Amino acid sequence: MENSDKSTFITGKAGTGKSTLLKYFRLNTKKNAVVLAPTGIAALQVNGQTIHSFFEFPPELLQENRIQKNHRKIPLFQKIDILIIDEISMVRSDMMDAIDYSLRLHRSFKAPFGGVQMVFFGDMYQLPPVVTGDLKQYFADNFESEYFFGAQVFRKFKFNVIELQKIFRQKDQFFIDMLNNIREGKILDTDMLALNKRLVPDFLASKDDLFITLASTNAIADNENQRRLNFITKPTFTYNADITGNFESKSLPTDQFLNLKVDAQVMLLKNDPDKRWVNGSIGKVIKLEDDSIQVEVNRSKYDLEVATWENIEYKYDQEEKKIVPIVKGSFTQYPLKLAWAVTIHKSQGRTFEQVVIDLGNGAFAHGQTYVALSRCTSFEGIILKNAIRPKDIIVDQKIKKFMLLKNQL
Repeated sequence: MENSDKSTFITGKAGTGKSTLLKYFRLNTKKNAVVLAPTGIAALQVNGQTIHSFFEFPPELLQENRIQKNHRKIPLFQKIDILIIDEISMVRSDMMDAIDYSLRLHRSFKAPFGGVQMVFFGDMYQLPPVVTGDLKQYFADNFESEYFFGAQVFRKFKFNVIELQKIFRQKDQFFIDMLNNIREGKILDTDMLALNKRLVPDFLASKDDLFITLASTNAIADNENQRRLNFITKPTFTYNADITGNFESKSLPTDQFLNLKVDAQVMLLKNDPDKRWVNGSIGKVIKLEDDSIQVEVNRSKYDLEVATWENIEYKYDQEEKKIVPIVKGSFTQYPLKLAWAVTIHKSQGRTFEQVVIDLGNGAFAHGQTYVALSRCTSFEGIILKNAIRPKDIIVDQKIKKFMLLKNQL
C-alpha cells in the first residue's frame, strides 16, 4: 500500500485484523489518503467519512447522469494518492461505478478511478449490500452482480487480492474450523450437532453474567434492551449529548439522550488509551450521578469521561499541499450504550466474550449467521436461543465464485 501504486483488495476471515491494519496504515502513511465507508457507523469506526458524503452522491440508485462536476472539489480530488474503502462487502456495484466516474470527471484523467490507487478492506462472506424489490432485477440486467466487484469498471481494471491468514479473535482450532465451514457454506453434520448443543431456548443470564444478545432484527434488540432496563427498579439518570455543527442523527454512535440505571449492562464504544478496555467491551454501571458515570469492566471499576466523535470531511490544504481531515461536526457523550442486545448488523467488526444469538424466525441474509457466531472469542461463550438450521447458513454462490477466481485477477 505504501511503497507501490497497486490497487488491492485486503480480505480475510473474521478476526484476522483487517480493521487494525487499516487504522495503522492511516496513522502512518505519507500518502494523501482518504478513508471512506458505506455507513456512518462504519466510518466512525475508522475515523473516516461516508462514501455518500465525500462524493456528495444523491441517496438513490447511482447513475452517471445524476453525477455533476463540483468545481469546489476538484483541488481535493486531484491530490488523492490513495482511496481506502472499509466494509467493502456492503458496497453496491452501482456505487463503485459512480466512484469511478466521479474521480475521472474531477481529475480529468480517463484511467479507471482517475488513476487513484484503490484499496478495499472487508470480507465478502460477511454482510452484503442492501438490494430490495425492483432493484434486484435492475442489478441482474446491468451488472455482473450487486457486489462491489460486479461493477462495470472492473471489466477493465484489475486489483491484487491479499488474504490475511492468522485469526486473532479465536484460539480454539475446533471453533475456528467450524466457523470456516459456516463461512463458506460447507458445514458438516458434526458441526451442526456440536453447534446446537449450545441451544438454550429459555436462557436467562444471571445478574453477574455479561452476555450480549445478537439479534437478527432491530425490533428484537430494542425490545430486549428496554425490557431489561425496565426490570431494574433503581432511578433513571439521563445524560444529554453535546452536538456541534453537522452530525447526522442516523450516524450517532450512542443515544443523544442516554437513559441509564445502576446495574445496567453497557458496551464501551471507544478504545481506552490505557488499554483497560476496547471498543466493544461489555461492562456494568455501578454508580451514577448527574455529572459522572462509574462502570465495572473486567472486574475493575472506572470513572468514565465523556468522549467526542467527529464528523470528518476531507479538504485540500493549498498551503500545506496535502489532504487534511476537517471536522464538520462533533458529538460528545459518555462512550457507552445499553448492551443487553444489539443487531447482528451493528455487531460486525466487534468482539465479545459471551453472546446469546437470537435469529428470531431465522437468518435472512448472506453471512448473517457467520457474522453472529464469529463475534465470540470462544465456542463455550455462545448460547443459541433458536436452533441453527441448514437454511440459516446462507452463502451467496456469486461470492464463492469470486473468491475462487480471486487469485486470477
